[in-house]
Amino acid sequence: MAGIAEDYVSPSVRWGLLKQDYPDAVVEFDHGTGADISIPDKFGGDESYCIASIRLRPTDTTPIIGYKPFSDAQVRKNDHPSDAWNVLCTKALGRALKRAGYADTASELKVLVQYKQRLAEHEAIKVDSGGDESLKVPQIIHTAQEPIADISAPINEEIPATVVTDNDDEWESEAVRDQCHAELVSRIKELDEHYQEKVREVHQGINGRTWPVPSVNQFNFLVNAVEALHDQAFEEEEDF
Repeated sequence: MAGIAEDYVSPSVRWGLLKQDYPDAVVEFDHGTGADISIPDKFGGDESYCIASIRLRPTDTTPIIGYKPFSDAQVRKNDHPSDAWNVLCTKALGRALKRAGYADTASELKVLVQYKQRLAEHEAIKVDSGGDESLKVPQIIHTAQEPIADISAPINEEIPATVVTDNDDEWESEAVRDQCHAELVSRIKELDEHYQEKVREVHQGINGRTWPVPSVNQFNFLVNAVEALHDQAFEEEEDF
């Protein structure tokens, strides 16, 4: 069995990134035989599988699926049998996300970021050339509804890191860039060291840990990854 890559990105983080791109996306977990998902008998068609089905939009009729065989389940001492099912679901989700284009390493995800940058650049060129006015997007904006909290003061509630729109991929000003980065640093510091290291791995894959992040698209990608890690940490605390 191949080892886990050093820059591995967990399914929970990748699911968070996908949800940023497709807010209406849903995932469902089910079980069935290999025959149900078109696996030939001689390749395990008669075995039982955990199946993850992703629909990016409500109108999607054909889901993106990933699966793991029941035979891969491991029930550890003092674990409830359902814990093994949860692990299978996570692994099946990881495979479905890969098929959806969300690779499991930071270095491969970097390609996705670059692709989005090129799309944003092409849209900007189209508008500048007199294209459809409906393609125009607002300038980079701060989305917070309230004044920025003093980061030295105690945090009484969760304050999301700043997210800016990814139109022409350039910062409106150094002041906006620095403010966004300061808020993101504050958000990262709320994570424990394990998850902070995950942030470093994603950052390394995006742009070699260049700071400040020169690209708005890259910055937003990093923000999304941080928020997904917060969600993952919260879920693990609840499970504990």
